[in-house]
Amino acid sequence: MTSTPRTLPDGFDPVTLEVIRMRLDSIVEEMGIAMIRSSGSPVITEAGDFNTALFDPTGRIYAYSDYVQFHIGSGSVAVQNLVKAIEGEPLAPGDAFICNDPHTAGASHPPDTNVISPIFHGDELIGWAQSQAHLVDVGGMTPGGFAPGAHDCYAEALRLPPGVKIFERGEPVEWVRRILLNNVRVPALFWNDVRSLVASNNTGIRRLLSTIEEFGLEQFRDYTRLSFELAEQVVRDRIARIPDGTYTAEEWTEHNGHVDELYRVACTMTKRDDQITFDFTGSSEQTDGFVNCSYGALVGSVATAIVPILAWDVPFNEGVMTAFDIVAEPGSIVNPRPPAPISNGHLTTGARVSRVVTKLMNDACRGSDDDTIRDRTQGVWGDSWTGGISAGTTDDGEYFVLFNMDGGGMGAGAQPDRDGLDCAGMMTQVNNMLPDVEMNEMLYPVLYLWKQLNIDSAGHGAHRGGLGLRFAWTLHGAQAVTQTVFAPSAQVVADGFGGGLPGGGSGHEVWRRTDVAPLLADGLVPAPDKLSAADRELLAINQQSVRVRAGDVFVQWIAGGGGYGDPLLRDPQLVAADVRDGYVTGETAQRTYGVIVTDGTVDEAATRRARTALRQERLGSTPAQQVPPKSPAGSSAPRRDADGWYVPASGARLGTGEDWRGKARKVTYVAAERLAEYGVRVRPRTEGRRVLIDEFYSPSCGTLLEARVRVDAAES
Repeated sequence: MTSTPRTLPDGFDPVTLEVIRMRLDSIVEEMGIAMIRSSGSPVITEAGDFNTALFDPTGRIYAYSDYVQFHIGSGSVAVQNLVKAIEGEPLAPGDAFICNDPHTAGASHPPDTNVISPIFHGDELIGWAQSQAHLVDVGGMTPGGFAPGAHDCYAEALRLPPGVKIFERGEPVEWVRRILLNNVRVPALFWNDVRSLVASNNTGIRRLLSTIEEFGLEQFRDYTRLSFELAEQVVRDRIARIPDGTYTAEEWTEHNGHVDELYRVACTMTKRDDQITFDFTGSSEQTDGFVNCSYGALVGSVATAIVPILAWDVPFNEGVMTAFDIVAEPGSIVNPRPPAPISNGHLTTGARVSRVVTKLMNDACRGSDDDTIRDRTQGVWGDSWTGGISAGTTDDGEYFVLFNMDGGGMGAGAQPDRDGLDCAGMMTQVNNMLPDVEMNEMLYPVLYLWKQLNIDSAGHGAHRGGLGLRFAWTLHGAQAVTQTVFAPSAQVVADGFGGGLPGGGSGHEVWRRTDVAPLLADGLVPAPDKLSAADRELLAINQQSVRVRAGDVFVQWIAGGGGYGDPLLRDPQLVAADVRDGYVTGETAQRTYGVIVTDGTVDEAATRRARTALRQERLGSTPAQQVPPKSPAGSSAPRRDADGWYVPASGARLGTGEDWRGKARKVTYVAAERLAEYGVRVRPRTEGRRVLIDEFYSPSCGTLLEARVRVDAAES
């Protein structure tokens, strides 16, 4: 599908337009390469936790690299706030400014540090080069910059507002450098990474000036302005194909670092013609825990969901976001004021924003008459970074901080025509990478015992949600470390779509005083079922200052993506392949998919009987309407025609009202207990509000139409 005009405005050449556009894209990619090659941090070199971008003088995006989409918001806010902060101050080529404060500079969290450099053509300021990366330590109460124990932002990190000059005319500002390095735990690594951000910007500046010399400044401006307009037009054309209306959804942030409470992320999406407004009024007030989401991260989190849903093939520039308005109350969890702590807001509340926008777009796109727009629906991603940060001293006396980027191994939501990607990363991580085991073992005193797919995490469905990662390590070359952990998607997990089931959750354990050393000494593999431990300590969802000692084993598992379509509509041959490949157990194949697998092969007669029995169990009676065995996969989401709602899998009718749910059979369960029956692991809540799952079935054929996780309004 294309929405670009057939002809360009008079005087514009399509070849020149595309050459300049692709030149800008290649420049920001080359900036990323320069950063990777000059950085010493595996967070940058191995996991790609950074972004690079070019902006016009006012802070509008010329081009943005495909690494972390969160930073679309934080980078834009940082540049725009810098422009305001230094208005009237002298600037020169070679200057560079550093900032990381979420409240004043829009950073996602303090470790995500921006370096912004002016670009001059002669004496004229023509733009900004911006590079942002997660730096391993930025000071504060805990190593690594994540502070579950913080009650305010002053405990989290050294806060750098817009306007702090770190380089002047190409030379470091020495007194600023001394202050920075005096406040971080790994000063050599920190300064090298700052220099790598400057190198990235310098690369972008050289390449952009070369491009302008080739095409001329005025022609460059004219064509970039046209690129903005074309990107906006494509997105607006697609929005126009979504039915007008008001859509509501909510998500919940878990545990603020101090208490195991749930914090509401509410959004009302209003779509009129070719414009969409996301209004987050009704979200919880800001809290004294580290889960508050900065405004920059809020904008980036909305973009994280919008770009792949509506602008999947549109080169990203300022025009992509022009058709969207964002409303957020100051003082709320999605737009906090100082002194709210904020060091994990982007990976907790920000990820919930991406999930809630995905759910809103699912509801809106499902009603479109355009097949392409309707196929942008999907299972919700297991968006939540399951973090583990280790800090200590090696046996050689060297202090280290390990921010383990294996935390990016969460599953993607299932799609209308295929399973979700395993260990795909968050929706925001366009170029997600997981570190090599050997690299982590070379750089840090850890020895991996296993690194495998978490088969308890998939959201089952006609198309299965992606699986998360699970891994374990023990210390090797250190006697003890202090561990910080966070598992943001432990209790309120990612929804499926159209009858697909939610994915599993995440978490951490420390297996105390294990027999790992004797097993290794005997040449045996310390697999999960072979390893003995005096105690298996389940850690809190967010926790700091956990002591891990030699002989202990640190275990982490990561959330999976939601499924798409009723599991009983999955091709039995695919289920059998999943059993053979170890993605699904035989018990789950039978109980969840109604597929009987014997010696790796589908027993077709037994499978037909099992699926009929499961439909009968859903309704408490024999279905009045049969579902053909070859129903198209993923077709359980209700559709509407001139006669009202119907179930595509069977043709069963669901009434003519505005909402089909009133005619469906609804059954409610405690989410953790019900999902355990499906072979999915979710952490139960022991007090406070209950996490429930509503399942909606066709009363005629027993097809699962929707399985929706929600939080009970009343406390248990």
